[in-house]
Amino acid sequence: MRMLTKIAFITVFSVILACNSVTENNQANAEPKKIKAENIVVADFAIEGMVCAMGCAKTIEDEIAGMTGVASSSVNFETTKAHFEYDKTQLTEKEIITKIEGIADGQYKVSPWKEQVEPQKTDTESTNSNDDKSKVSVELPSFQIPNLFTFLINQV
Repeated sequence: MRMLTKIAFITVFSVILACNSVTENNQANAEPKKIKAENIVVADFAIEGMVCAMGCAKTIEDEIAGMTGVASSSVNFETTKAHFEYDKTQLTEKEIITKIEGIADGQYKVSPWKEQVEPQKTDTESTNSNDDKSKVSVELPSFQIPNLFTFLINQV
């Protein structure tokens, strides 16, 4: 019986000691990141290799957001654009690129973001679009939605 009491006491003491050290580690990691506004740099990248918004884009966003010195992290799956704001004294653009390309065994390829601008129409293109030949007419079948009130009155 004494042996069982000693084992229980040692187990409870070990659990309390382990919980206390986890709490101390979490408090050390929970310190806010100190980033000065004058040191913030914006970086935009195009990321190839993403296949979904929740798995790929969210994972990249979370991984970069967890790096020391990152103030903002967002990845748009549909446009393949990644936007990051970071402290240039704590982190470099090369480190961010290396981190992204290291996720998922090198599945993602990072390149500089280039804004995609639609070409403007020239005068000849705008006059050609007004031709009757280039217009297409579409007719949709028409239908009427019955008045529910009238329908119910007729049923009575």
